[in-house]
Amino acid sequence: MIYHHILVAYDGSEAADKALKQAVELTERNMGSKLTVVHVLYRSALSFEGFVGIIPGDYQEKLREYEDALIQKASERISVLSYAEIIVVTGYPATVILETAADRNCDLIVMGSRGLGAFKEWMLGSVSHHVVQHARIPVLVVK
Repeated sequence: MIYHHILVAYDGSEAADKALKQAVELTERNMGSKLTVVHVLYRSALSFEGFVGIIPGDYQEKLREYEDALIQKASERISVLSYAEIIVVTGYPATVILETAADRNCDLIVMGSRGLGAFKEWMLGSVSHHVVQHARIPVLVVK
């Protein structure tokens, strides 16, 4: 199957590393195709009625350094491709992945699976599960 624009979700996990590797290989095999790597910044709300939690500056700086390292790692991996980009978006990961794929006219989403068991997936929810259930294009979940 030929894909013209592949979107890969990347969070730096082992599963995401495997997904990125697979996405790069698919892009290389589909001459002229484009790869978009999306890294989603997700900050769970630290606020409830009458209280707002403040994240210490040191923590924010460490988080920025970690995210910069992730972006650098992904940049190195996609450097072999002619048409590739990395975007960083803020929001709930599953929603952002689906919206980004639609906005950029992607025809395949590639993402890692954390390998959660059925009970944990039912209890916690899963980004990959949500994307698979709601995507309007094919989704390749890499283990």
